[in-house]
Amino acid sequence: MRSIVPGLLLLTAATLAGCARVPEARFPNPMSLPSSDPATVEKVAQRVLLEMHFEIVYPASKPGRVDTENLTGPSWFEFWRDDSVGNFQRVESSLHTIRRSVHVRVTPAPTGSQVAVKVDKDRLSATGTSPAGISQTYDVYNPSKTDLARQDEFKETRYIWIPNDRDDALEQVILERIQGRLGGVR
Repeated sequence: MRSIVPGLLLLTAATLAGCARVPEARFPNPMSLPSSDPATVEKVAQRVLLEMHFEIVYPASKPGRVDTENLTGPSWFEFWRDDSVGNFQRVESSLHTIRRSVHVRVTPAPTGSQVAVKVDKDRLSATGTSPAGISQTYDVYNPSKTDLARQDEFKETRYIWIPNDRDDALEQVILERIQGRLGGVR
């Protein structure tokens, strides 16, 4: 029994640590990339996003823009996907339906180019299911109020995507990978 306890503690610590890491360095967003032409930076950004399983929207509406389709966030058990950074993001994607879309803008700069990354995160929600106040919260769990406790399984449920703010951690990972691919040193 004593030989199992250290193994379980080690397994628990490894599970809590997670597979993805949040980058320690803060990259400026937009980030200047000296001696890199915009076309090369755009191709590198496309390659980085494709490796992260994002689908690129083709054709790009303008040169210097890379936009992706919405990608549903990975669950806890999809450890091979790296489009979710950190344990909180991974658990959130497991409990809620989360989607992310990436928008990269590459512009020429006097000494090279500049890249800006924006990651939008949305959460799927069913309309009308949240109580508006404390008294309605009690009514949801009150068995005598059958109109709130039961749902008609044949009635269509409408879902909406609620904007959940930007995903700054994923923006940092994308910037780090773009800079790493270009061989940039901070």
